[in-house]
Amino acid sequence: MRSFIASCFASMLAAGVVAAPKTCEVNVNVSVTEAGRKVTPPTKAKPVFYVPLLAGWREEGPVEAGEKAPRREALVKPLARALARQGYLVMGPGTPAPTLLLVFHWGALNVDEDETEDEDGEPQKQVRNQAQMLALVGGNTFGALDLNFERDAVMQAAEEDRYFVLVSAFDYADAVKKKKTLLWRARISTPSRGVVMTDVVQALVDSGAPYFGRETKRPVWAEAPVREGRVEFGEVIEVPEKAPPSTALPAATGAKK
Repeated sequence: MRSFIASCFASMLAAGVVAAPKTCEVNVNVSVTEAGRKVTPPTKAKPVFYVPLLAGWREEGPVEAGEKAPRREALVKPLARALARQGYLVMGPGTPAPTLLLVFHWGALNVDEDETEDEDGEPQKQVRNQAQMLALVGGNTFGALDLNFERDAVMQAAEEDRYFVLVSAFDYADAVKKKKTLLWRARISTPSRGVVMTDVVQALVDSGAPYFGRETKRPVWAEAPVREGRVEFGEVIEVPEKAPPSTALPAATGAKK
């Protein structure tokens, strides 16, 4: 068994990489305000123009060691293409006046767990940020879920560390007057275990874009392809038969374990 494990590990090191999962499960939910219900979603034939505002990367919950904010371009380009396919076009020279301000957030929301004991001394898991996790994967739909399997799916998703993209649409004319009129907000997320954000950003925006501006009565679940990813290993070291306490295998970098 020892030689078999060593052989497998050596094979991975020889290749220098470990493949990321080929697909990911994406959760999408979109809430639309009263003001937003008065706005007809665009189409490619009848597009609307928007001003983009990239609010940036956010990491919430326990911080993962080694987590790095990807470059802005990793989100901006895929998101702009996905929006354009749905009739949302970036304002530019010679275009009609914008009607929307689209604010983009992206990042990682990690489960903040704590173990306590009940009256009988049995261990109990408590999620400190459960409300925040449920808001990400359930949005305004959680209270309307009347089927047990739907509620279970949302509860299970809320117990996983997740990467997310949030798109918030505001009325542009009001925004110029420093008045915030939210029209709709889309929350798109996927489990972060085994991948890095750049592996799944395309899957997130492609899965979420068809629902932009359209209210979801229930969370939408989609299976989407993951970009071909890899985990790089550090320098190979030889571990003796009885390794001293200070000796350790090189840590993997990139995807979460």
